[in-house]
Amino acid sequence: MDEPSSPVPSTSAIDDPAIDTATIDVTALPPLEELLGALTDQLAAWMPTQRWYARKGTGTPAVSIRGWAPLRVADDHISVLVVLAAAVPGSGPGDAAVPTLYQVPLVLRRPDAPAGGREEGSEVGVLAVPGGPLRADDATLDADGRAALIATLVSGDGALGPSLALASHRTTPDGPLPLGRAMRSRPLDGEQSNSSMIIETEGASPLILKVFRVLQHGQNPDVVLQGALTAAGSTRVPPLVGSATVRVGEVRTQSLLAQEFLPDVEDAWHTALRRALVGEDFTGPARELGSAVAEVHRDLAAALGTVPADAVPIAEMIDQMRGRLAEVAAEVPRVAAHRATLEALYAAAAEMPWPPLQRIHGDLHLGQVLRAPDRGWVLLDFEGEPLRPLAQRSRPDSPVRDVAGMLRSLDYVSGAVAHEHSRDAAAWTAASRSAFLAGYGALSGQRTEARVLAAFEADKAVYEALYEARNRPDWLPIPLAALERISSAAAEAGSAG
Repeated sequence: MDEPSSPVPSTSAIDDPAIDTATIDVTALPPLEELLGALTDQLAAWMPTQRWYARKGTGTPAVSIRGWAPLRVADDHISVLVVLAAAVPGSGPGDAAVPTLYQVPLVLRRPDAPAGGREEGSEVGVLAVPGGPLRADDATLDADGRAALIATLVSGDGALGPSLALASHRTTPDGPLPLGRAMRSRPLDGEQSNSSMIIETEGASPLILKVFRVLQHGQNPDVVLQGALTAAGSTRVPPLVGSATVRVGEVRTQSLLAQEFLPDVEDAWHTALRRALVGEDFTGPARELGSAVAEVHRDLAAALGTVPADAVPIAEMIDQMRGRLAEVAAEVPRVAAHRATLEALYAAAAEMPWPPLQRIHGDLHLGQVLRAPDRGWVLLDFEGEPLRPLAQRSRPDSPVRDVAGMLRSLDYVSGAVAHEHSRDAAAWTAASRSAFLAGYGALSGQRTEARVLAAFEADKAVYEALYEARNRPDWLPIPLAALERISSAAAEAGSAG
């Protein structure tokens, strides 16, 4: 196609069916930095609708571009890795907006280009610019965008822009990734705080590539912990294959993670829910799950070390529990009714002996576990609780947090059965919780003091109450019932002692 004499194509040229309007002449476009800057208002409207957006319900953010690097420039599209800052209004007059960094890879192409590999909901917006118009799509929901992201790991070259650098790393140095020309990719449904895609290549095991959405300075626990477990030969995690590190300004952290994908397997949540619904015994699998969690804790302790749980870290964790309780009680009045009893429980737990601190999963629940036919229970997603700062998630923590998280998840099974099917599965949950604790204790050799475990379980239920109040109000009775149970037991123990 002849280049236009003017940087703005005429209407007749655009409407002429003889001209390939999918082609992009990058020389006719404004600089990429200007294109991205012109997209900020549309990004600000689009981001709060995405599942991974961390500040839902806080209004439209103010968006600014912090860094970008081109991933691929083709005849009909441009793929670019973008890191932007989204600041939401403060809680009161004069409060400073708190920016959060997000990783938002984009694909730019003509609006009338064939839909091809674009998924529903991929569109961010359309830019009316010289040399345009251009449509911006979420790269994780676009086949060309996914290919560009994957290529950063396959080539080992990463990406470099004027304000962003991406470096790729492989778990086995100089070892090729099992990817080739006959590659297919698709987005993974149901992802929450990040975006993942499945990569399938003929003759090789499928991989999952995770794009971390929220970026904070420091080492991402998902890469650090799964990398340590992979290096230790653990069969309780899918092997880590590669990762990428991004640098934007003063922030340096992991951007991508690639690891083995286990196809056609069911997560423990759906397995447990199905069995609870028909009253099928789950104590055997629950005991095995307890042993698997203890095995992961053992291997992490061996690989990354432990520290004594002395007065200082215990006090810090109890203060975090109290802070969360105060925050949630202010927003969820029915939590406030338990505040005094839970404060007393936290104080009692602080005086009890705790197991050594170590790196843990940090957000363990049944949905983070798969049942693989050849290796049993396999744990996923070691990034930790999404709402906790990365600095907290990267410290040694109490393994009791993971145990309490799984107990809460088993409790949610009976809550879901009651909520969705009006059936009582309380006895099923009680037996499964006991079996899980037995399996964990048998392999770990640890017996956790009851008040310490209750404090961590209460803290998790408080977190759940805030989540449900904001996202699924009809599920709020599940964590509230747990708080009632824990508070009653704590009050009874207090009156007895």
